[in-house]
Amino acid sequence: MRLRFAPSPTGYLHIGNARTAVLNYLLARKYNAAYVLRIEDTDMERSTRRSEDSILQDLRWLGIRWDEGPDTGGENGPYRQSERFDIYKKYTDLLLEQKKAYHCYCSQEELEAMRREASEAGRAFVYPGRCRSLDRAERAAFEAEGRRPTVRFRVPEGETVVVEDHIKGRVVFESGNIGGDFIIVRSDGVPVYNYIVIIDDALMKITHVVRGEDHLPNTPKQVLIARALGLPVPEYAHLSLVLGSDRSKLSKRHGITSVEVYRKEGYLAEALVNYLAMLGWAAESGEEILSIDEMASQIEMGNLARSAAVFDFQKLRWMNGMYIRALDLSRAADLFIPYLAESGYDASKYDRPWLERVIDAVRGNCEVLSDIARYAALFLDDIMEPDAEAVAMLKEPDSKIVVAEARRLITDELGESNYAAELVNLIKKNTGMKGKRLFMPVRAMLTGSLHGPELDITVPLLGYDRCRARVEYAHRRFCS
Repeated sequence: MRLRFAPSPTGYLHIGNARTAVLNYLLARKYNAAYVLRIEDTDMERSTRRSEDSILQDLRWLGIRWDEGPDTGGENGPYRQSERFDIYKKYTDLLLEQKKAYHCYCSQEELEAMRREASEAGRAFVYPGRCRSLDRAERAAFEAEGRRPTVRFRVPEGETVVVEDHIKGRVVFESGNIGGDFIIVRSDGVPVYNYIVIIDDALMKITHVVRGEDHLPNTPKQVLIARALGLPVPEYAHLSLVLGSDRSKLSKRHGITSVEVYRKEGYLAEALVNYLAMLGWAAESGEEILSIDEMASQIEMGNLARSAAVFDFQKLRWMNGMYIRALDLSRAADLFIPYLAESGYDASKYDRPWLERVIDAVRGNCEVLSDIARYAALFLDDIMEPDAEAVAMLKEPDSKIVVAEARRLITDELGESNYAAELVNLIKKNTGMKGKRLFMPVRAMLTGSLHGPELDITVPLLGYDRCRARVEYAHRRFCS
């Protein structure tokens, strides 16, 4: 069994294409199949090596590894379509020689006029075969005008194409309903996707093509090309589309659609792979948090989803948060620290074990790695400006009593060695405050918020100097 992922390097790796790459990779792991990466770069104006490099980087970050590809080589290369033009030309010459294809001299203006006429008549445009039977003199006359011909495939009449799709089931196409003779080579000599994809699949010995259902209408054209050239046809599995919340095809207006942006925002590769797999498949056990190995052991080509999947950004954030909380603490710190640096915190200033304790205290609130600065600021900033809830709390008369006593204690009686163990207990003893009347003002004074980690975690991590600075700040602001 041989599978392939064949992106077009005309931009970033779209989340829908990444889902296709992930499902192919899981199936390859499941069936111990070869995984081929092919770059479909025949869109000469938009394809760039920079986009290709970006796509390969994103695939590697996702943990996807391929057995053959443009960077790894293999016995079925080259693996960029732009490097295979000599191969395609041999097949084009063969089709022309066998009268299964022909040169078409129709100009864009003439074709547009035909489309307009069909539209005004209320019918779908079908190329009428105007250049099917040109003689040598007619071709010479067109060429004398400077016309550069395309090559059209001669669609056989009355032929049926049956696709036994692993997801969609049996799909039947009639050759008379696919739009007439279609172009396989443009006038600039560049072959088109529907032509060369089946040649590449055959020569690269691809046995199963798993791709988006938007490719299903192209399948009969590819099968007819294969029949004309005597090439094998792979088995197909057309994946349901990925939709936005409004059930239209996922696009930028719905939110992030680039794998690169998810990576930079601080999503974990393991979480994104897990979520993308669940967009096209569900484990029989009903479990949602699964490793690559667990998904690969359970997935089957026959149980990939038929219906469209809606991309739920909030669920992905939830899943990513679950993965963050499950990380080994040392690895979590390694992943979080660059995001602290982006927010202006120099991690080298802090003792690593202390920083890990800070990260452990707040990572439960982080759904993405870039959340860390918002929550770690509690321990890293000298002063925390209280939010609106905390301000309201600290303006209460009872709160001012708590703040005043905290300032007296931390200035006159408590030091580095005993502040953490004694501060709250002594405030309680000396003021008679307890419950929320005690803990809410203390929390607001030390953290600037009424929510967050427990005080028995927070106070020791803050350290004496930082606690004293915050107590004095609260006293100046609310008790003076």
